[in-house]
Amino acid sequence: MPIDVEQQGSPGWWMKRLFVQLNDRQRRQRLWRLHNYYAGNPPLPEGAEAAREAFEAFQRHSRSNFAELIVSAVSERMTPVGFRTARDADVTGDAEAAAVWERAGLAVVSADTHNKMLSLHESYVIVGELDEETGAPLITAEDPRTMVGEADPANPARLRAALKVLHDDAEEQDRIYLYLPGEVVVASRTQRHPTMAAAIPDALPMLSSGLGIHFDPRGWDIDPDRSGRLPHERMPVVRFRNKDGVGEFETHLDLLNRINHQILQRMVIATMQAFRQRAVRGLPLVDEETGQEIDYSDVFTADPAALWQLPETAQMWESGTVDLTGILSAVKDDVTHLAAVTRTPMHLLMPAGVNQSAEGASLSREGLVFKTRDRIDRTSHAWARVMSLAFLAMGQPDRADLSQLRTLWASPERLSLAERADAASKAVNDIPRRSRLIHIWGFSPADADLMMTEWADDQLLAAQIAAATAGLAADPNTPDAIRQAAPANPAGAAPALPTPDDVLSNPLAGLPGEGDDGAAGVPARV
Repeated sequence: MPIDVEQQGSPGWWMKRLFVQLNDRQRRQRLWRLHNYYAGNPPLPEGAEAAREAFEAFQRHSRSNFAELIVSAVSERMTPVGFRTARDADVTGDAEAAAVWERAGLAVVSADTHNKMLSLHESYVIVGELDEETGAPLITAEDPRTMVGEADPANPARLRAALKVLHDDAEEQDRIYLYLPGEVVVASRTQRHPTMAAAIPDALPMLSSGLGIHFDPRGWDIDPDRSGRLPHERMPVVRFRNKDGVGEFETHLDLLNRINHQILQRMVIATMQAFRQRAVRGLPLVDEETGQEIDYSDVFTADPAALWQLPETAQMWESGTVDLTGILSAVKDDVTHLAAVTRTPMHLLMPAGVNQSAEGASLSREGLVFKTRDRIDRTSHAWARVMSLAFLAMGQPDRADLSQLRTLWASPERLSLAERADAASKAVNDIPRRSRLIHIWGFSPADADLMMTEWADDQLLAAQIAAATAGLAADPNTPDAIRQAAPANPAGAAPALPTPDDVLSNPLAGLPGEGDDGAAGVPARV
């Protein structure tokens, strides 16, 4: 039965509308161009057109993948570490949210989402049904080449509808997944692509990305087994959009091309110099005795035992060496320019950048930190939406309250242990221990909770040992050597031993002071 595409707002109407957007030629070309740059497959730099086929392999060697470095410099510093919810809003976040994040494998999903967003200007995350094996919802990172969403004009952070297309080669089936608030509609058709698969080695990835799949409502059928209502009325897809809707390196493609072009010229010159050109001037063309034209092809042989006999009028010439310093300096200048305009530390793009001054390195790192903080701010609410959808799928509406959900991030600054220790020692009297562990030492909320428990155990043990030692000193039967080593106890009696609850509720009451566990204020086990 054909799918109805005429009724406005119907699933068929949305499929047709979003399919047009997904297959928009300019959008598709733009995404593939950005993907190719990020994957290290940018356009070949201009070279010898007359010998294109022979020169193409040589051109490929001149390309450098700076685009991936620009993206990874930011994405590697974007690390969600927890969430605050209505059930648990302290500094370490909700332990249940951290458990869901771990079971759903969101550490990898978040990294893939950030990489796609930063390189392709946007990415999507789908929150599906509960996975029976993990007990958490199935959450996947989606490529904008295979998926498109239409934002609500009144609230661009929320989608009205989203569409994903794929080709299942094992089942020889094309499928369309339409996501609407509270509903998923799947349409499918049986389809083989033998011609394309045989002609193009990478045909299956291309088919899975939507290329070659077109929407004709007469050839598609709704799949009732895969379609259905969701356990909530929210949109199960969240869009992540980069600043200004462009990739991190998209506005600098010309600069990337210029670097590759200069590298190609250096390679051409160096290769040509490996085969020096030689010439002989003043050689006679005709043999004076026979009057025949002289064939020099067998005379000037490049053999270690060859001996050339030249007439007095002959002069030898050999091409000289070209200095490559200028081209090398030009490439370095272009890379430095790229680092400046993308706010990427020089040492990440070029190993020689480690030799820059300490102040210059600090300033370049500062620019990267500011840029990363901006990207964190742009994705924080999106991850809160993802976690809210996950809790709704798990039947926990109290934790799904978006007004109370906050995303916790690891600091984008990467400080040395010496810098962290110095900051922690100066914050002993002003910042609580748990906050120091998270915000200064950089531990995750879960690790900070574990360390606080271990620290409380250490404090309890220290107090019990002190009390037992004081009791021995007060006992008249204790040998003098032990009594003299024990601390003085004016009351003459052993103090009461604190319980674990006492230590956890008031760790500093009657126990060794803050400075007893290290000048930096670090737990003894850290």
